[in-house]
Amino acid sequence: MKLEDWHLGDGDGIQERQLAAEYLPVIEAHRQEDEPDRIDRLRRVYAMAQHLFLMVEGRRLPEKVVVALNDHKGQLAVTFLDREWLVFLEPFFRLAWRSEGEPGENVVAAVIQ
Repeated sequence: MKLEDWHLGDGDGIQERQLAAEYLPVIEAHRQEDEPDRIDRLRRVYAMAQHLFLMVEGRRLPEKVVVALNDHKGQLAVTFLDREWLVFLEPFFRLAWRSEGEPGENVVAAVIQ
């Protein structure tokens, strides 16, 4: 979904809300086998970014615009669907990462190739 195709005036339907609640990007972490709480942390970061987006924009984050999250030694890598979504959503993920006690500067964003 392109950012330009997303409209604030459209309400979330029941099916749209269900899909948004079920979708999770690919989540990976360095040493996730030894420290499974890293995966839980990434899930909390994604949920926090979703909540921030909902509070600011007044609707749910569209599914599949965030493709993947990766925690590598305290650095969060977020992969987005396209550059427009990256620019728009990166601040939400910086704040979500800070909520986990990590510096917002430790967020790296990329676009899926």
